[in-house]
Amino acid sequence: MLELNLRTIDTADAIAAPILKNFKDQYGMVPNFFAALGIDGGSLTGYLDFVKSIETHGQLDERQRELISLAVANYNGCHYCVSGHTFSAKRAGLSQEECAQAQLGKAADSYEQALLNIVEQLLEKQGHLDEQDKRDAYDAGITEQKLIQIAAWTVLNTFSNWVNNIVQTKIDFPKVPLAQR
Repeated sequence: MLELNLRTIDTADAIAAPILKNFKDQYGMVPNFFAALGIDGGSLTGYLDFVKSIETHGQLDERQRELISLAVANYNGCHYCVSGHTFSAKRAGLSQEECAQAQLGKAADSYEQALLNIVEQLLEKQGHLDEQDKRDAYDAGITEQKLIQIAAWTVLNTFSNWVNNIVQTKIDFPKVPLAQR
């Protein structure tokens, strides 16, 4: 089988190498996802800039972003991201049960459930939300701006899922199984 090779500081291109070095300096290692994304420095830079922009200027809090990330990762069958986001979601205060439920697009809180409903519709309909989808979101208190941010976070996570699925990135977090839908 043809394998794609994770990049190291020494094998990455001129754009990715300093970013990977920064991860190593900051965490003592380069997480495998970033080594995979480091195959293309432009994609790595774009991904990190997109994340930073949404986290800095967005209305989605860390808990909401992790719920969305878990739902998207499970939908896209990304074992790496389900494991990684379960790890980070727990650090953000979610319980193991909340993480498992988020993989299935479920949340106990009605507002969080509305977020996950929109995510599911975005994925299933490839962004073609109908009038009722939007009405349900607005009725739940999701603004137009937040709807676009949910779409952005969904797409960003889909991209990272696809990279990991293409590369078959080795999981470097505690493994969490994909939930059966």
